[in-house]
Amino acid sequence: MKVKTETITFSIWCIVLISRILISLNNGLISSPLGLYYGSAIILITWMIFLKIKNRNRRFIQISPLLLWGVSFGVYLLLFGKIFANDSLKSLTSFTFNAMLVFYILVFFMAAYIDDEHKKTTFIKVSFWTFSLSVMLSSVLNWDGNSQISGLISNVFKGYTRDRSAFGFYHPNTVANIALCIILLSAYLIRNDKKRWRYIFVDAFMIYVILSAASRTALSALMFFIVLIIYDNLLKKIKGKNERIIFSVMLFAIVILLILFSSKDGLDGLFKVSNRQYNFTYNIPILNNNGRLMIGLGLIGSGEFYQLPQYHTFFVDNYFLYVLMSTGIIGLLFIITFMVYLGRKLFAGSEDVPMKRLTLIVFFVNVFSSLGETCFMYPSFASCFIYTTLYIAYACNKEDVELGLRKYEYSM
Repeated sequence: MKVKTETITFSIWCIVLISRILISLNNGLISSPLGLYYGSAIILITWMIFLKIKNRNRRFIQISPLLLWGVSFGVYLLLFGKIFANDSLKSLTSFTFNAMLVFYILVFFMAAYIDDEHKKTTFIKVSFWTFSLSVMLSSVLNWDGNSQISGLISNVFKGYTRDRSAFGFYHPNTVANIALCIILLSAYLIRNDKKRWRYIFVDAFMIYVILSAASRTALSALMFFIVLIIYDNLLKKIKGKNERIIFSVMLFAIVILLILFSSKDGLDGLFKVSNRQYNFTYNIPILNNNGRLMIGLGLIGSGEFYQLPQYHTFFVDNYFLYVLMSTGIIGLLFIITFMVYLGRKLFAGSEDVPMKRLTLIVFFVNVFSSLGETCFMYPSFASCFIYTTLYIAYACNKEDVELGLRKYEYSM
């Protein structure tokens, strides 16, 4: 029996995702999950290069946005991981450089591979079930959740007194972030499968996981996702351009007002409630005082900034602050430029391609989440492997609407 190349590709991808889950567990089931990750990632990259050569795909060497951005990220890593490297953080920078390099190569190659809607859908299904089954299995084997639904929501906003469940993962926010990713992926699948009850059941469990983990970032992002879905569906019913603009401005104003008045001290109070105020008030002056505002303290892991001995820095539970602290203003401008590019490309023509439209919404939710965690294009978060691949695939690959994309519609 001949095994399809697509089956091999997604089987290895499944191993990559499982290895990322194993790395995130508090008690690893295997002795070296990091070794499994690097090994499977390198095998997958090598396999996809082999497929490109075998098929003599001209797009492999053709100048394209995907190739240009891939090279740009290579230069970005070389610049901040080697040329502007901080000698006092050399060992930490070396580890992060290798992790980032494998991550960027993997997601760009995977994005190039899923160049049609069939492969994109298979990619989403494989990722969804790999994450879902992993979280469910870990939850059963390491059950520490509260079985009483009442009180879970009120518990989320109790600050340091929260009761938090990790379900075997090294941090409650980690499992909540993966649970949120599973729910977002289900939105791609729930409309196109007659057995949608399976996804609804999984989503219900993942909502419970988020509440038990008491992750305010994941819960807020989930609410934001629901609001965007409702907004998008309502927007479709408004025909006039001016009416759409007015409706969008009004909704945006309402969201801002809700954020400002969610605590008695406005944004300052919101930062205090979320324990994020020292992210900015403490870290940025350290960056400036050490004369590395333009190039950052060093390309190191976000967790390493907690009480860094050389600089006594604090948490950086914000992706934009992390990029600023690690690569300075230059690196931050590069990342923001890429994010703007992704947003514009995902928006262009998205009304004719529902799957692309949904990816735009997921992109906004991911950016929103990154305000409370370093979970955008960052290899320590398993969800970033899926999100980033989808963004690049839909924004940088040429979309062919005639391939039946319109039949993939979504709803909540």
